[in-house]
Amino acid sequence: MLKKLTSHLHQFCQVFLLLFLLTGIAVVPGCGPKDADTPVPSAIADPIMTDKGLVSGTVIDAIQLSYYDYTGAFHYGETLVGETGKPVRIYKGIPYAAPPVGNLRWKPPQPVTPWAGIRNCITYAPMMAQYPFPQSFFYRFVPESGMSEDVLYLNVMTPAKTNLARLPVFVFFHGGGLTSGSTSSDSYNTPLMAQHGVIWVSVQHRLGPLGFMAHPALTAESPQGASGNYGTLDLIAALQWVKKNIAAFGGDPNNVTINGQSGGGMKVNFLMASPLAKGLFHKAICQSGFSTASNSLSRAEEMGVNLAAKLGVTDTGAAGLAELRAKTWQEIVTAANVAPRPDYTTGYTVDGWSLPDTMANIFDAGQQNDVPYMVSVASEEIEVGGYVYIPPAAIGPRMLTMSGNMNSNMYAYIFTQVPDAWRVLGQTAWHGSDVSYMLGGLPTMGMFPGALVPVTMPLNPGLTEKDYWVSEFMVQMLANFARTGNPSVPDMGVTWPPYKNPDQYYLDIGFQPIVANGFNSVTTRIPSR
Repeated sequence: MLKKLTSHLHQFCQVFLLLFLLTGIAVVPGCGPKDADTPVPSAIADPIMTDKGLVSGTVIDAIQLSYYDYTGAFHYGETLVGETGKPVRIYKGIPYAAPPVGNLRWKPPQPVTPWAGIRNCITYAPMMAQYPFPQSFFYRFVPESGMSEDVLYLNVMTPAKTNLARLPVFVFFHGGGLTSGSTSSDSYNTPLMAQHGVIWVSVQHRLGPLGFMAHPALTAESPQGASGNYGTLDLIAALQWVKKNIAAFGGDPNNVTINGQSGGGMKVNFLMASPLAKGLFHKAICQSGFSTASNSLSRAEEMGVNLAAKLGVTDTGAAGLAELRAKTWQEIVTAANVAPRPDYTTGYTVDGWSLPDTMANIFDAGQQNDVPYMVSVASEEIEVGGYVYIPPAAIGPRMLTMSGNMNSNMYAYIFTQVPDAWRVLGQTAWHGSDVSYMLGGLPTMGMFPGALVPVTMPLNPGLTEKDYWVSEFMVQMLANFARTGNPSVPDMGVTWPPYKNPDQYYLDIGFQPIVANGFNSVTTRIPSR
């Protein structure tokens, strides 16, 4: 069982706003001093050679999470996550593509320039440029490294003893829709999965208008005649990096699982549908993010022209594009956030290249990447900013079609666990609550981008051994799925059958998980507009 210290939980009174953990000394990756940790015999030898140069990391076992609560008060190191005596080595801020700045803004990710010597990967990369800015109250949740367009970095945590271990690999995409979020914090890099024998990779990528804007001039300069989807091309580049380099960290490049929650789940679905991602992953998990929405290229270009006009750029040719690339990221992100819908919204584009058709059509035709696939919802998903987090009854028909078109198994679960003190007040699990259990940050519930925390619950949730049992179950379940494609946890008494007709099996994950059938008939509470 996980060894953790519990502390007071502080909830947030705002929804869908990014709250990040402030830990460590955060500077631009590679610019910090060499870490002085004593070599640990049971951790992989350091440094490690990647295809671009040597990287050096840090040995950890348990980490102390620090966080701001919803009042703005800072709580330093009050929550311990991980198991002492089980060392893993973490590499923070490894570049997987060149900085997408200057003339590389709104271009597919380009190769990293090799470096000489050892790159000290001991600090997180900056958060991707997004709204709000430093003048906002919520800037206090941004890492000390700040915000930047220079964010194409990933973090790797390995429990391997040698580079011959060939451990399963788990690649995580953060929530926050396509406009916000970050993996530059300990909240998304706890050692739990690694301590269960899985290599953990978390990825930063471009967001918002800097990651997903389409425009006629961008389409014209593209060899593929495509624009938009740059942020998802970043994820493909990250998976290509994993394929080339993860063996050096003790990972198996032929056993890679992608996982995302909320907006991260949307990214998983895009990669399932994209032919460019074929062969780069072997299992997929979509947690509370089952969306297949996208725009046509012409509509996306129209919105890009609208956004450019907000910036005072009306030329739709190369000269106008040069003007746009000369704008600061602050100007661009501000314009996107003040532009009224439907003048501009951030979304996926059917560009004919990275996304050849709508995701719905691709899934319905059985043309997606055929890998074991897990889908989940929480028992109370909600609507924020016009986006509805869909109940099983709504996504079930498409899942049924997908399962009939796939050779691989599909699994479904509904997350229902909630602390006892909240349950007696009528609160059920909310959007993103399973991430707190999955990553072990129970006393800091809601600190994960994309998690939508109830605003009416008491600050102390009354955590019990039930909550920590469910946390352990979540970690073991995901680790087993990453290893074999089967999420059953026999050691904890759970055998989980695949979702398929006519039974439509799913797992109700609360204390003492229950296998049930009829997933498509399950509904969740969604507030009215």
